[in-house]
Amino acid sequence: MTQVLTEAPRRGVRVVVLLPGAIDNNIVRQASRSQFGTLLEAGIEIHEYQAGLLHAKTMTIDGIWATIGSTNLDTRSFALNEEINAVLYNKEVAGQLEKVFADDLTYSRKIDYAQWRSRGFFNRLLELLSLPVREQL
Repeated sequence: MTQVLTEAPRRGVRVVVLLPGAIDNNIVRQASRSQFGTLLEAGIEIHEYQAGLLHAKTMTIDGIWATIGSTNLDTRSFALNEEINAVLYNKEVAGQLEKVFADDLTYSRKIDYAQWRSRGFFNRLLELLSLPVREQL
């Protein structure tokens, strides 16, 4: 459900995360969104895909390293689910994935810190209710 692009610009690391804009379970969505503030304050760019269901699990780093697979970047996937990813050290594959990622970003909505902070009461309530089971979602 997540695409991540990391690259090393001249003055540090740029991390861009592309998440699905809509999923079939609102409490799962709100559980993950509760952590946006920390990520945004750290300078991570968060975008939500708007053109349909995003189910890709890809990541590229520095245009030469890539991973593609079924693993979500969450505790449940790492600890419980039988997931698998391919890890590639290949400029051509990483470049192709970066092009797809850039295209997907054109169909996304960027989340900024002020927008996240102004989320409504219902969303905050779902975030709170998800705390006891967050590690299992």
